[in-house]
Amino acid sequence: MKKVLILTALLAIACIGFAGIAKADSFTSGGVVWSFSNSGSDGTGGFLVTLTVDASNPTSGLGTSTFDTLAVQFFTSGNNATGATLSSTSANTSGWTLKGFGNVNHCGSGNLPFICFQTSNGITITGGTNSGVYTFVFDVTGLSGAPDTGDVQALQGSLPGSNGNFSISQNIGIGTPPPPSVPEPASLTLLGLSLVGVPFLRRRK
Repeated sequence: MKKVLILTALLAIACIGFAGIAKADSFTSGGVVWSFSNSGSDGTGGFLVTLTVDASNPTSGLGTSTFDTLAVQFFTSGNNATGATLSSTSANTSGWTLKGFGNVNHCGSGNLPFICFQTSNGITITGGTNSGVYTFVFDVTGLSGAPDTGDVQALQGSLPGSNGNFSISQNIGIGTPPPPSVPEPASLTLLGLSLVGVPFLRRRK
């Protein structure tokens, strides 16, 4: 009986845990993996989106590039966001600030839908070398719902210090935002059914 109760409890925890997972999409360029994930509401009408740049395994033989300019745009059902700010970055991603509108080649001097960020502390990405994992959390505004698609531009060969081998200009799915911490009805139903079945699993003496 004790084993059955333990198994039931583990099943319940798994159900609730899976309910809180938000799916993300990714794109790989030169062995560098770019992925967006939806981090939910910012509490004031905007939406938080996390960009992860995984440069821990860049393709060998591609030389070295400097990552110091990043342009992004966000969509919901085809509608463009009108604003985005940096809410936070990882500890190893320092000095990034909002430059203004425009793509990477017109950073701060262009127009929407791209919003551009730059840093004076450029990140060095070297082929065949673990160049680190970096995260950016954007607070996206001007959308009626959570962003479902992001577009990112970076490391293009036209940028100073970039050889173009790791360049990206790609739409990436963001996935659904995480649900509230309250368990979903489906999870509660599954838990209830498992508890109902416990008496029938008791071993007869």
